[in-house]
Amino acid sequence: MDYEREEFVAKVLDVFEPNSVVDNEGEHFPERPPGERLTTVFGLDTSYWRPFEYGSSSELMRRCTENDPEIGAIIQSQQVPHELMEGALRLFADSIIAYHGKRERKSTYRFYPAVLMAAWAAFEAFVRIYSELLVKTVPAVPRAVQLVLLEKEERVLKGTIQAQRRMQPSLERYWLLLKFGFGLEYSRGERIWQMAEEAMRKRHALVHYEVRDLPSVTATELCDHLEAIILLFIGPSARIGKSIMPGQFELFGVIDDLRPLVEKFEEKPFHKGWDVRPTGIIFPCAFENVDEERYPNFHQPYKRPGSL
Repeated sequence: MDYEREEFVAKVLDVFEPNSVVDNEGEHFPERPPGERLTTVFGLDTSYWRPFEYGSSSELMRRCTENDPEIGAIIQSQQVPHELMEGALRLFADSIIAYHGKRERKSTYRFYPAVLMAAWAAFEAFVRIYSELLVKTVPAVPRAVQLVLLEKEERVLKGTIQAQRRMQPSLERYWLLLKFGFGLEYSRGERIWQMAEEAMRKRHALVHYEVRDLPSVTATELCDHLEAIILLFIGPSARIGKSIMPGQFELFGVIDDLRPLVEKFEEKPFHKGWDVRPTGIIFPCAFENVDEERYPNFHQPYKRPGSL
């Protein structure tokens, strides 16, 4: 590894190392305040924020007074969205290091789909965990809303009420979580919400694979999607004057610091952009009862179109 590359790698890795402060109380690591980009680019007012917003003596902290295993499991899970998002950001940083200085500025899928899926998983985990917490701690939430948040449906079968799973869109559940948990009806037309929907569409294109589109992901596009997912927490927080997720500004600070280090790169399917004419192409197909006239295997006679 040459010196220039070593310096670049160190710069990327330093993004994840908090700067310590030494004072009369010794060495400690202060919380990261909201970044300027939140105001200059997105017009968010984050002046509400103060250090130790979620300190033990904060009004945002609650004490559990009963030995309830369900609330215990929820409490144990509350850090998971932050951990998943940090993992996604670290994998994105690995991709920045791996592609630095590469002559060829494109490759097959390697990092980007996994990064986006992990980041969206962090958001979905937050919606799931905090929906469980809301239903457990706020009795006034209407039953119909509880069921949507928990992705359940109740039916009466033979005189008994039975619950079954009913999937609901994560963004719609988050909107309900904001309304009934924080008293905020966040506009779906907001720039941040629209950015999140774009990130979701790209994630869906990869998870529920868009065969005819052959989706590709660029480094800049991925950076924007990661930022959009984190902004889903910060945008509403600026409206209500308190942070929806502890540590959200640390996560935003990481993607903000990584952005200048991102170089132009694209990950895409190997065959994307090829002028593929399927006639005569051999492809994997292990199904039973295949139309052998149109799709013969190697051991069956093949007639070229138009031949006798």
